[in-house]
Amino acid sequence: MIKILAKLAFASLLFTFSTIDSLAQEKSFTHVDPPHWYVGFPSDTLEILLHHPKIGLNETTISSAETGVQLLPAKKLPSPNYTLLRLNIPQGTQPHTFIIESKGKAGKFKHSYTLKKRSSRKRGLDTEDLIYLITPDRFANGNPKNDAFTDMHQPGANRAEPYQRHGGDIQGMIDHLDFIQELGMTALWPNPLLENNQDFESYHGYAFTDYYKIDKRFGSNELFKSLVDSLHQRGMKMIMDVVYNHIGNRHYLYTDIPDSNWFHFWPEYTQTNYRATTLMDPYASQYDLEKMQNGWFDKHMPDLNQRNPVLAKYLIQQTLWWIEAFDLDALRIDTYAYPDQYFMQNWGKALKMAYPDIFLFAETWVHGPTVQGYFMGDALGSKTNYLDALTDFQVHYAINDALTRAQSWTDGVSRLYYTLAADYIYEKPEHMVTFVDNHDLARFHGVVGKDIRKFEIGMGLLYTLRGIPSVYYGTEILMAETDGHGKIRQDFPGGWPGDLTNKFLAQGRTDEENRAFDYLKSLAEFRKAHPALTKGGLKQFVPEKDVYVYERTSAADRVVVIVNVSNEERIVNNARFLESVPTGATLVGPSGEERIFGEKWTLPPFSIYIGALK
Repeated sequence: MIKILAKLAFASLLFTFSTIDSLAQEKSFTHVDPPHWYVGFPSDTLEILLHHPKIGLNETTISSAETGVQLLPAKKLPSPNYTLLRLNIPQGTQPHTFIIESKGKAGKFKHSYTLKKRSSRKRGLDTEDLIYLITPDRFANGNPKNDAFTDMHQPGANRAEPYQRHGGDIQGMIDHLDFIQELGMTALWPNPLLENNQDFESYHGYAFTDYYKIDKRFGSNELFKSLVDSLHQRGMKMIMDVVYNHIGNRHYLYTDIPDSNWFHFWPEYTQTNYRATTLMDPYASQYDLEKMQNGWFDKHMPDLNQRNPVLAKYLIQQTLWWIEAFDLDALRIDTYAYPDQYFMQNWGKALKMAYPDIFLFAETWVHGPTVQGYFMGDALGSKTNYLDALTDFQVHYAINDALTRAQSWTDGVSRLYYTLAADYIYEKPEHMVTFVDNHDLARFHGVVGKDIRKFEIGMGLLYTLRGIPSVYYGTEILMAETDGHGKIRQDFPGGWPGDLTNKFLAQGRTDEENRAFDYLKSLAEFRKAHPALTKGGLKQFVPEKDVYVYERTSAADRVVVIVNVSNEERIVNNARFLESVPTGATLVGPSGEERIFGEKWTLPPFSIYIGALK
């Protein structure tokens, strides 16, 4: 009997050690992209990229309780460190979790993979919105504990250096949503928040090193979701800044390349020529076109080959994942002209099929309305790009020129007139995202020589012309730096513990800064109160002697804007403006002030008058 018990105990011990050994051999994949997925997308095919040393040498299977979910024939990747699982998830599949198992030379792996239910929340931007653009590293440091990590290539913050990280984060944005909303903003657009584990200039966010992870110096995926939820609770919207042209050279997809065909390689480093005109120029050389499309944006930004079907699917899937997982309302597409345009067309189509109401607007930093208009597709009859809008650099140039250059037949304020006259190019010019400056440009207040009169004209134009205005953080407190990206992206005073001044509060601002803040706030309130400015048509008069007049009109609302961009007083005869301003008409301005316009108008130097017809 004792011998039998001993044998049973020994057998039990062997079983225990065997189980422990089996569990010890089960590993976790280094990366699983996407980390989870959703049922009910228009495409039934999901491609899961598994990353781990030698995982491509394993045999990988799935086991699912949903009998319709099938593992499709694999697409072999050249690198042995990747496996691409292709799954068919038919319509009607229910949310559930299935198991991915992989066995072979890389070891044993078991991974639970979840298919979740999709949201039905309404998304999008519209012409009533006001966008607040933030460079997160420079806005506010809500959690100094996440400033430094020893496992990051730029481990700490140094506010004295303009191109180093300064410590701003997602918590800092959450902490100041009251301030942003008080200013009248309805949508938040942060520069990219994804991981940028780069050796230098990682603060700006445009060189991703992980497509599925928020940079931990900004916070976490969970904290980002809290930011989005906080915005939605306030009736505000979230815009995500996305990049498809390139990644950072520290991204694992570049340091451990799945397929060399995922990137554009040259015999030696070759930079793009930044000539978007080659895409539409009927006389463009093949050399110039290839350099534009396939040259690298910068040395640390490997250029992606979006014509590779596996990479194209990967990029589309990660976009869908972010929209669904975080309830995004809109996407701003960085460097839109530089990726393969056929891919961008397919990308837009895939997003609109899944989210018909998602708002897509593209950065097209180009010169000339016809060059810019090319990217909207339909209006020029070239193709459908599925975009809702572009960042309107032409209006930016025109407003800046109106206040810094003398008027001529086509220059100065005349440039603004001609720019708007070219709106026939666009199907919906009212959707264009307008701005006077942004994270890449000299700050507007500095451009106009810190002249508060010119500042108010520029902002008045921005808030009352057609389009969806975008305001760069700090504009409301007259930030004026013009010297390079690192300095333009200034720290917001009061956003860091120990700051000597706090310009988030009125008492921390100068009288002139409060004048600017209150002016933008009053413009936002006036814009909200007058549908003519958000849903109305536009009529403009040819500028004469530095005076520019236009009218915004809706069914029961009319707003007139009168601008003098001269350094001299102007006396204007009302006769040519009677269709918009009848003699003796009373106009009511943003602060409630009333002005009667008779046969002659006296306009002070560098002045703007905005009024609703009483």
